Amino acid sequence: MRRSVISGLSAALVLTSAGVGGALLAPAASAAPAAPAVTTGVADGTYVSLKPSRMLDTRGSNLGRPLNAGEVYNLKVNGRGGVPSTGVSAVVLNMTVTAPTRDGNIVVYPKGTTVPNASSLNFVAKDTRANLVTVPVSSDGWVSIRNATGQTHVIADVQGYYVGSTTTKPAGAVDYFPDDPWRALDTRTQQDGPALAANDYLIQSVNYGSETPTISALAVNVTAVNPQWTGFLNAWNGDENAIPNTSNVNFASRKTTSNMVIVPVTHSMASDGTTPLINFGIGNASPGTVDVIVDVVGLYATGDGLRFRSVGAPKRIVDTRTSLGTTTLSAGTTRTVTAPSSVTNSSTVALVTNATAVSPTAATYLTIWQTGVTRSAASNLNPAAGQTVANMAMVGLSDINQFDIYNNAGRTNVIVDVAGRMDLSPNLAPGAAPSVSTRTAPKAMGSRVAPLR
Repeated sequence: MRRSVISGLSAALVLTSAGVGGALLAPAASAAPAAPAVTTGVADGTYVSLKPSRMLDTRGSNLGRPLNAGEVYNLKVNGRGGVPSTGVSAVVLNMTVTAPTRDGNIVVYPKGTTVPNASSLNFVAKDTRANLVTVPVSSDGWVSIRNATGQTHVIADVQGYYVGSTTTKPAGAVDYFPDDPWRALDTRTQQDGPALAANDYLIQSVNYGSETPTISALAVNVTAVNPQWTGFLNAWNGDENAIPNTSNVNFASRKTTSNMVIVPVTHSMASDGTTPLINFGIGNASPGTVDVIVDVVGLYATGDGLRFRSVGAPKRIVDTRTSLGTTTLSAGTTRTVTAPSSVTNSSTVALVTNATAVSPTAATYLTIWQTGVTRSAASNLNPAAGQTVANMAMVGLSDINQFDIYNNAGRTNVIVDVAGRMDLSPNLAPGAAPSVSTRTAPKAMGSRVAPLR
C-alpha cells in the first residue's frame, strides 16, 4: 500500500500505483489549492476537456514521411477527436516531434495566416520531445504546422478546445481559475514515493472541498525526473479501463523533462463516503523507473472565472537575444516584463504563453509568475546546460500587466510567445477576481498497486 497526504492548508490526496524514459529542479512546493464558486455564464471562451485523441502522426497514413525543411502541413481539427465541426475558437494540442535530422523548431498557427515569428516546440537532432500548444483555428477549422529546418516526424494529440463566440454553451464547457501553484505529487519524497516503476501508472486524487464536484480538468506541469530509460509519461482522467494511447512528456535517459498538461478528471468519493474527490492518472511508458512531479497551476470548473480570447497567430513579446521585453538572465536573477497592449486589455488577468529557455550555460530551472506576489517553488522550465527547451505557461499578470521571470543557475536567454489571453468572464465586473472557496484540511487516503494494461 502507498499513502499520500499533502500537509498544509489544502487538498486531500490519494495515490494509486498500477502497472503502464539532468537538470536542476525547484525545491518541493507546498500544497495550497483554492476552488471557484459555482455560477453560470455564456459560452464564449469556455473550455471543453476531451479524452486525448491522436489527430496527426506523419509516420503513418496521414503523410507517411517526415516534414521537410520549410514545409507546412495543414491539419483539419474541427469535426475530429471530439472537437465539434463549428463554434471552436482554439484547440489545445500536445505536439510531439520525433527523429529530427537537425536542431530546429516547429510552429503551429491558424491556417491562412502569415507564418508567425514564434516557435511552438524546440528540439535537437534525434530528439523526441513534446509541448502543449493552444492554437486558434481558422474560420473553417484548420491549423498549420511548419517545420523550420531539416526533417522531422510530427504527432498531434488533441486535449480539448475553447468555445467560439457564436455557439450556445456545450455540455462540459467551463471557465479557467488560476491557482497558487502547489505540488500535488513528488515521488522523490517519502510520502509520495517510491518512483514509478517500468510500465506502471498511478492515480492521484484531490479534494477541493465543496467545489470538488464542479471541476472538470486541472492545469498541471508534469516533470519526469532522472528517468532510467527513454520513454514517455501520459496523463489522463484516471479511468483505469480507458487509458489513452497518447503521450504527454517524452524523455531521454537521465534527462529531466517537463510539459504542461490540461488533464481531465473523473469524480469519486473517498472511503468515508462523504469526501468528494477528483482523479487523474500518470503512466510511465518506459522500461525503467522515473520520478514524477505534478504541480497544479489552475483548474477548469463551472462558475465565473476566466475565458480564453484569441490574439490570432502567436505573438513574441520577449526575446532576450535582442533585448525584446527584457535582457539575458544570469544566475539568481529575476526580470520584470510588461505585457504589451497587443496581447492584453482591461479585462486580461493571465496570458497563455509558450516560454523557451535558450542555451543556458548551466543546468537550471526557470519560473514565470505574476509580478507582486511571492514566487512559488514550482518551475516552468528545467533545461540542462546547452539545451533549448519550451513549455506552455499560464502566466498571471499584475494590475499593470506585468510578470516576472526567474532563472536559478548560469546564464540563459528566454523567449515568450503569447498564444492567447485569459480575460474575466463577462459576468464579472472589471477589476473583479474569480471567487474561491475556503481551503480544506487534508485527509489520509489509501492506495493500491496493479500492472499497466
